[in-house]
Amino acid sequence: MNYHVTVTREKPFWVAEVEGLPGGATETRALADIDGEVRDLISGLADVDEEEISLTWDYSHAFPEGVATALTEMLQAREALVQTRSAYERLQHDAVVGIREQGISVRDAAVLVQLSHQRVAQIAS
Repeated sequence: MNYHVTVTREKPFWVAEVEGLPGGATETRALADIDGEVRDLISGLADVDEEEISLTWDYSHAFPEGVATALTEMLQAREALVQTRSAYERLQHDAVVGIREQGISVRDAAVLVQLSHQRVAQIAS
């Protein structure tokens, strides 16, 4: 089950409010602890196993607009990078395997895919 969590800053605390969950607010001093605290809160209030909980985080209210925008854009760019990297690695594997299946040497395949011959051998194995 997915829950939207809005995080604000009330020094020295990080405050998390779970949308649509009565009593769904918690706070912690360390941001690193907030995920566990929120999962524990939801589990207790909604009688849901923590493993079944999916969280969407909104930090836009914790910072001034410029900082919140920069953070949001950075997180979106990172997600795009992760997806692009995953696609690249899949395509890289398919290309290396396909080239090697054509009887092309590891060293020649390395030139084609612009990687070291060691990396090509690693991918092909």
